[in-house]
Amino acid sequence: MKVCVIVLLIAGLSFFAPLIKAGSKNKPNILFFMADDMGLGDTSVYLNISLTKGSKPIEKTLLTPSLDKFAKQAVIFTDAHAPASMCSSTRYSLLTGRLAHRSYLKKQGWLPHGPNRPMIQQALTTLPEMLQRNGYYTGAIGKYHVGMDFDDGHGQPADEFDYKDVDFTKPLIDGPTHHGFDEFFGVPGNTEDSLDTEPRIYIRNDKWTFTDRSKMHWMGMKHRAGQILSGPNWDLSQLGPDFLKEGLQFIQVASQKQKPFFLYYVPTANHFQRNQSGDYAVPKFLDGKPVKGASRYTDGTKGTDREDMIIENDIAFGALIEKLKTTDDLRNPGHKLIDNTLVIFTSDNGPNVGDNEGTNQESGELRGKKAKIWEGGHRVPFILSWHGVFGKGRTNSNLFSLTDLFSTFARIIGDNLHPTEAQDSLDSFDFWKDPGQVDNRPRYFFCHLGPPFENDAIAIRQSSHKVIIRGGLAQPWTPNGSMGSAQEMVAYDLKKDPYEKSDFFNLSSSAVSLAENLLQVHNQGYSRELNISPSSNLIIDDGWNNLRNDITGSIGFEFKLDEDQVITHLGMWDDHDRELPIRSARGIPTDQDSDHPSRSGKKPRTLKSKHSICLWEIQNSAPKKIIGIEIGPHNQGILEGEFRYILLEQSVNLTADTHFMLTMSCTAGDGDHFHDDTSFDGLSPIINPSVTILKSVMFRNMNMNQPLQIPSFADLHPDYSAHRFPVGPTLKFK
Repeated sequence: MKVCVIVLLIAGLSFFAPLIKAGSKNKPNILFFMADDMGLGDTSVYLNISLTKGSKPIEKTLLTPSLDKFAKQAVIFTDAHAPASMCSSTRYSLLTGRLAHRSYLKKQGWLPHGPNRPMIQQALTTLPEMLQRNGYYTGAIGKYHVGMDFDDGHGQPADEFDYKDVDFTKPLIDGPTHHGFDEFFGVPGNTEDSLDTEPRIYIRNDKWTFTDRSKMHWMGMKHRAGQILSGPNWDLSQLGPDFLKEGLQFIQVASQKQKPFFLYYVPTANHFQRNQSGDYAVPKFLDGKPVKGASRYTDGTKGTDREDMIIENDIAFGALIEKLKTTDDLRNPGHKLIDNTLVIFTSDNGPNVGDNEGTNQESGELRGKKAKIWEGGHRVPFILSWHGVFGKGRTNSNLFSLTDLFSTFARIIGDNLHPTEAQDSLDSFDFWKDPGQVDNRPRYFFCHLGPPFENDAIAIRQSSHKVIIRGGLAQPWTPNGSMGSAQEMVAYDLKKDPYEKSDFFNLSSSAVSLAENLLQVHNQGYSRELNISPSSNLIIDDGWNNLRNDITGSIGFEFKLDEDQVITHLGMWDDHDRELPIRSARGIPTDQDSDHPSRSGKKPRTLKSKHSICLWEIQNSAPKKIIGIEIGPHNQGILEGEFRYILLEQSVNLTADTHFMLTMSCTAGDGDHFHDDTSFDGLSPIINPSVTILKSVMFRNMNMNQPLQIPSFADLHPDYSAHRFPVGPTLKFK
């Protein structure tokens, strides 16, 4: 039987296989439906299901008839997770296949909010871009929420908090259509949220649907009142109906294109979507069915406006499925689209209501809710169907993260991912296909609003074991380096304690081992096997901007080669597209604040100061200089990506198994901005596989016989420098 793929997301999905050969006409369509802020207890699909062997069956849920009908033909996942417990971070991870904390979201409690800059660097390959190169027609409908750049009328990103400098007649500079979507209809982020600043105007593809400023209104919630621009006909209760209309139309148009399609359907419901009165904005009807006041629980009690919005999604999902069932598949004559569509329903995080620290009915009685690192914050509904490929009405208890969808989809359609793509996405198809196989690979979850564990809490799960790490990782500028290592906060065994009631602070050796695994994965910059091929570059991917530039001295790393090499260039990392520091955690932006993810060519910089780059051989623990260059104002070198290189007058031969060191000088306050303090906790770059990095090094005032601890690194994990080094000096092989 030919198959079509529809993917719907509520909180995580990832399970498809290598059934489709490259170039095959049978590549499935994908419908991915991701609700906003929905927990396991928000759908009757999970009624009477035990989430673990040690947990009791879920006794009460909201009634969701469309999802119930779909689930009878689908696989129900009981341990699927959003990669984070907040909206933007989940979307970043899903679309890039990277752990959410690898974005610039760190220390930014409510990002992205105005100015709403892009979280996804243009150099990163996205999930829809991967699908596009495999012949897919791609569309996104609903809430994008990973940042956009609006035009200020001069071809530069608008920067003012109240968007007085936005030229609505100009196309977007950076938006969904710049990251792999052929079509987009929706909104930049949240709507009617007191923390949001995005204009209340629909965007179609890369253009605003209303452009006349003179007829726009000023609106906003609470302390944003009178600060948010809105089109004259803005109606919150109409978002759901408008999104559904666009979704049905996309399927109809896509069905005529003789190619597979990917629909990323991400409605705003049931996020807090309030009118000025404080009530949820709920449509009276959707697709001819009542919404306002229609929600009911399995025990007969009536729901509130929030639950009505879940019913709104349930109806919309049912309408999209019906469209698939009734539309001919021109690629497969005699079949309907549903026959070859992979459909996934999930959520971006747990429920937005309930007890912050206790268990909640909305999360299936799990502990926590949205914005919390406990299971209730990120374990989400995940329901999958692909006719003829997966069984019907089964449950799957394997651990899974939405981050894994990128690699899983790639395998299904026969794409060989590049090492710089989806570095944290784990192919999960085999475990989707055969629930009897046990996936013992660790998964990683992030929360940039971590109380009571401080902001930027990270958790690692392997099987039933879970460890929560305090306050993020690798932030060496903090006092005493207290956040520079994986400091275990609390551990749980979910087999014995599925509701995370018992906090274990005296950690077992297995918990410590998990924390060390998290540190390594965080610092090396990837979690999946990359199969990196040799390259002329020592650094293949620069990772995040993490060069220390608040010190005077030399910084670099020691290394060995696995085979003889000839060195032709020395150089340095210089992310010349980066901007200046971003605002602090939970900070309300002002006209003076800026968010800063890189984008190509906004304000290319030149070096303001001189930097010495030297290659050394370590003999009897003492460095001996082999060659050095100077790069700076009078010799800028050649820019190649994020690096500047200078061609050596004479190539240098290096032998395998010899101990070398590469250093670069920098001076505090020299004007060459290589990092900002809020994003320094980033990744290590990806390194040529013929090179082994031994450790990071720093020296004061070129005194190469006295290596020093990198400031504030004194209490770091002993393996820290083995897994992470600053992106500073680099070189090229012949």
